[in-house]
Amino acid sequence: MIGVFLVTFTLLLSFTGYLLPWDQLAMWAVTVGTNMARATPFLGHEGPFAEFVGVTPRYDARSILLGGSLVGPPALLRFYVLHCIFIPLVAGALMIVHFWRIRKDGGISGPL
Repeated sequence: MIGVFLVTFTLLLSFTGYLLPWDQLAMWAVTVGTNMARATPFLGHEGPFAEFVGVTPRYDARSILLGGSLVGPPALLRFYVLHCIFIPLVAGALMIVHFWRIRKDGGISGPL
């Protein structure tokens, strides 16, 4: 399970780092990516079960990621903080647990 989370955080690092050059290609890529966040279950206002949770377009996954409704300076700041501080700290903690588990379980077992 820790490996799956590490792969997920690697993908998140790639996604958040894509906006940092702050060019036209990055803006459109992040626009498409955050538009997909609108359809996530329980978090996006277009996703399944959104009416049960009470998610609105103003308070869904896309608006939280962007800090508003458009890709702009608040989105750049949020993606920078996610890319440089938050995700590396969580990924580092997961790597520590991952390496500890490898050591505790006896390493990678080869053929017998």
